[in-house]
Amino acid sequence: MGDRTAILDHGSWSIKAGHASSALSAEADLPPLVTPTTVRVYDVRTKLQFDQIMEDAETVRGGVSKSSGGAGDASLSGGDSVEASANGSYTELGPVQDGVICDWDAMEALWHYIFYEQLGWEKGEEEAVLIAERMLSSSKLQRELTTQIMFEKFNTKGVYMADQARLSLGSYGKVSGCVVDIGHGKIGVSCVADGQLHMPSGDSMPFGGEAFTHFLREAIQARNGREYSVKSAEDLKHECMEVCSSSKAYQSRTASCEEREHILPDGLTVKIGKEALQAGEVCFQPHLFGYKCMSLVDMVHTSISSVADQVMKRLLTESILVAGCGSATRGMEQRVLNELKLAFPPSYSPSILRRPEYMPQTCPMHSAWVGGFIEAKLAFAQNQHITKYDYDEYGPSVVHKKFLL
Repeated sequence: MGDRTAILDHGSWSIKAGHASSALSAEADLPPLVTPTTVRVYDVRTKLQFDQIMEDAETVRGGVSKSSGGAGDASLSGGDSVEASANGSYTELGPVQDGVICDWDAMEALWHYIFYEQLGWEKGEEEAVLIAERMLSSSKLQRELTTQIMFEKFNTKGVYMADQARLSLGSYGKVSGCVVDIGHGKIGVSCVADGQLHMPSGDSMPFGGEAFTHFLREAIQARNGREYSVKSAEDLKHECMEVCSSSKAYQSRTASCEEREHILPDGLTVKIGKEALQAGEVCFQPHLFGYKCMSLVDMVHTSISSVADQVMKRLLTESILVAGCGSATRGMEQRVLNELKLAFPPSYSPSILRRPEYMPQTCPMHSAWVGGFIEAKLAFAQNQHITKYDYDEYGPSVVHKKFLL
């Protein structure tokens, strides 16, 4: 396969994309492309009305050009592509929810934009594609439909699918470990043993980074007495959110936390106090925030304990990878480690995997994409992918024969 082989990592917040030819180094800014997993659906009637107004104006004034939306707008109406008008009304859809593709027309439009507009594919000269998915969330039907669209709509030369947790570990040079993926829609925990996903170990919390943002937004609006956008709350989360080292430290710090002012990138000033500590605490004490689920550390402990082999169980405990957008939260890794040391017997030595020095600094946040980048070099060279011949011979179900996901 060529250097223009596409590598995609799907998430409910963004899709990470790039070519297999991208340079991998500690200084590299990878992945090259991060596209919001959002599609704008324009109202055809509104667009037609707008076009008529513009045509009338052009007739009167002798030349008015219609403006269009940004290049990143994958615009749909009834499943057909529509040019985005400047004044057209639209709604925004998130075609991926909790790792599940829930709107295939929107997803196809988004893939089209990524392949041909961002990655520079040419019609009739498409390359192969590696797709990273959370296999514990996606169904067999989803993988079959994805395979079908890749071959029948985009005429790809080959398709390779892999689990995000396995790829994340691969980016750290590991084939076994427990992956804690703190994503936008949910927090997933999975164990990988000798390169194979251990299905019984998979579990997830019913919230993720989006819940942190929502909590912060409501809290700062109540404290400041004014409205703030989701974007402002997102910026505040990345700048101010912090996880305490223990539940005892959380109680102590929130009791004495002083209010401080923070200037957002858009210039707005916001007052924030203990909310910066409360947002992340939901992972460790979900009952305090109304969630009826295990804490993150209990989930990790249960996941590892589901592995019967004692040697592997010990290895998993010593190879815990905190990945996803939430991995960059101050104090997150240390809190997970502190509580795991209390959860496991003294004979165990819980350890958090550290980013290899030769890997990009963004690797923890985008570890699945980086792992896919590495695996693509071998997978396609060794013909481990689904070829067009395979697809024509067996149909979409070949994805289950080819990959033990």
